[in-house]
Amino acid sequence: MKTLYFNLIIAVFISFSVQAQVTNTGQPKSWKLDLVSKKSISLPSFDLKTLQEQDKINDQLQEKPFRFGYEHQVSLDLKDGTWNILKDGSKVWLLNVKSKGAKTLNFMFDEFLLPEGAKLYFYNDKKTDLLGAYTSSQNRADMQFGSWLIDGDNIWVEYYEPKNVDFNGQLHISKVVHGYRSVNEVSALQKDLNDSADCNLDVDCPIGSDFDDIKGELKKSVALVLTGSTVCSGTLINNTENDGQQYFLTANHCLEGSVGSWAFRFDWISPNPSCSTTVNSSNSSFNQTASGATLLANNAKSDFLLLEINATFPGDWDLVWAGWDRSGDIPDFTVGIHHPRGDIMKVSRDNDGPSKNSRPFNNIDDMDNWFLDEWELGVTEPGSSGSALFDPNGRIIGQLAGGAAACNGTVNNGAFDFYGRFDVSWDYGNSIDSRLKEWLDPNNRGVQVLGQYPPTETFAYDAALLLDDLDEPICGDEAFPVFRILNNGIENITRATLTYRVGSEPEQNISWSGNLSSGETDIITSTTLDLNLSNQLQAELVINGQEDEFINNNSINRSIDNYENFRFTTDSVVFTLLTDDYASETSWSLLNESGIVIEESQGNLTNNTTYVEQFEVEPGKCYELVIFDTEGDGICCLYGEGSYSLQTNSSQVIAKGGEFGVREVIKFRINEVLSAEDFEFSVFPNPSESMIRIEGNFGDDAMVSIFDLSGKLIYQNNNTENLEIDINSFPIGVYFLQIDNENKTLTKKFIKL
Repeated sequence: MKTLYFNLIIAVFISFSVQAQVTNTGQPKSWKLDLVSKKSISLPSFDLKTLQEQDKINDQLQEKPFRFGYEHQVSLDLKDGTWNILKDGSKVWLLNVKSKGAKTLNFMFDEFLLPEGAKLYFYNDKKTDLLGAYTSSQNRADMQFGSWLIDGDNIWVEYYEPKNVDFNGQLHISKVVHGYRSVNEVSALQKDLNDSADCNLDVDCPIGSDFDDIKGELKKSVALVLTGSTVCSGTLINNTENDGQQYFLTANHCLEGSVGSWAFRFDWISPNPSCSTTVNSSNSSFNQTASGATLLANNAKSDFLLLEINATFPGDWDLVWAGWDRSGDIPDFTVGIHHPRGDIMKVSRDNDGPSKNSRPFNNIDDMDNWFLDEWELGVTEPGSSGSALFDPNGRIIGQLAGGAAACNGTVNNGAFDFYGRFDVSWDYGNSIDSRLKEWLDPNNRGVQVLGQYPPTETFAYDAALLLDDLDEPICGDEAFPVFRILNNGIENITRATLTYRVGSEPEQNISWSGNLSSGETDIITSTTLDLNLSNQLQAELVINGQEDEFINNNSINRSIDNYENFRFTTDSVVFTLLTDDYASETSWSLLNESGIVIEESQGNLTNNTTYVEQFEVEPGKCYELVIFDTEGDGICCLYGEGSYSLQTNSSQVIAKGGEFGVREVIKFRINEVLSAEDFEFSVFPNPSESMIRIEGNFGDDAMVSIFDLSGKLIYQNNNTENLEIDINSFPIGVYFLQIDNENKTLTKKFIKL
């Protein structure tokens, strides 16, 4: 088990920018110096025949990730191996790891924390394959890291640390994966065990003049995903801000272990394509790999998983973020681009429109999917899981979940595949971690169809509306957004008009003038919004004197996060934590609205122990309680029945739980202390399916009324103490809740789902 030095980790994580790792950059110190390692680790043998028998079955099931290796559970750190002190006072640590018969080895770290200037390399004993240098740019708050694959069964791990670093590096290897079928190698002489079957088409094979040019762009969005001992496929996906946010779409059933140690390989494309023949593809010299991701959202209903790849991609990688279509309309034909069996990139095409279907899958009875009866060109196989399904315009409409498609010689077997539907993934569930909407349309522009980024088409006149300073929740009753205009077109923009409104308040019109050339931006206005009136903002930008040829980026329709449903009246909060069987993995911090840690756990916690902490809080202030688990499996329910709760001093529950990944974040705001004449109240949860709760300081003599949109009174009650209202019988829609006391009348809107 690990010790989490949280403050140090956060400081290091914030202070260094994250850069993607490109292999074969730089050279280990030991290659030029006479350095030795006195220790070699030989991993034990395992039952390969049993694994291969299992693989024969699993390889027929695309709903299982393609397994290429066996995971050795290890515990190796800097006390293992050998330290060498160099003349300048710097140090080199060497560790030799052997796993007899492995085609590849890859390493997974549950502790990875490097000081600035330190370098980590992996290479085989013959020095024919090198990974690194990995640096402090790979530091993550959860300390997870996973290497790409290194060819061979005799691998060296080398760590260089300069003299007088700010802190000593921290490395702990928890798993070494013995690759018994190679994902790195594409033999020019014979098929390797992991290579895809003969009916596959390399991505550069022609599949039709109506899609070949589009395919030439989309292949730049596809990656092979290394999850540890298994592989999947996935796709970079665009969002409505067209800003290159590193969002990556794959399949929920590919989720194994912590995504913080996943690795991604882009642009693995054969320079000499093989198109449904027995001739093998030749390998590519490109090795563009990035390590580490954050899980943003997923669900089993449509089998999607959305990640954010943490390492910043270099500009010369020439990547593309694919567009999408959430309309649910049935396309005329579909195309898939993927890495079957972890092979070099392939393509497949179905000339018939898919149908909508529902089936038992991945422990649920009604997974919503696109059903493809057969491929006309190419095929998919295990390892293709998570790859995007594209419509004729090259827009994502789903991702591969499973099927029975396979090769029969150089033709496919005519069997089916099914893909999770993008339109279902868009707004499924009641929280942002179960759907795509808030991630891919963060400003609620309402776009149904979005093109790729960077766009394939450049317009003469294309203005985009940008909104700054509203990314974080607003702690207060006023927001101070900044509206900007960006010229995405070729021709200069000299005049534009911004129209915005808050809720149902009157529209505000702002005229802008200037002279923006392509790529330039300018501030239109900075303003103050009264969130007591509404937290709904609508804005639109219009070019004056010219027609904007691309209007998908001209409007914003969003809710401003002002803790509307997370406000509480109290002078202290009580945090109760019951640890699980691995309490040393757990820690917590309480932060103020400036992000400063004001309270935190001290040292290692004890297994299966209840801790109770009480914190004083200030009126009008906002807070954030963060609970961490370094293993990424929360505190319930795999390894004990851990749990937490956060309550006001009057026992009102702010949040409770225990099932999460690396961390759980609870945000809340403390209400101002108001006079009886200036009362306030809150309604939560909002929206709600069944019950709403009302809290405030409106007094005992207040009257609570609910009206529908037509003004009809449908509920009234003068008992306002800790009032809960059952709205199960209310039709779905918008309602107005009004509270009257002898001094004031106040109305708020809520939504019944």
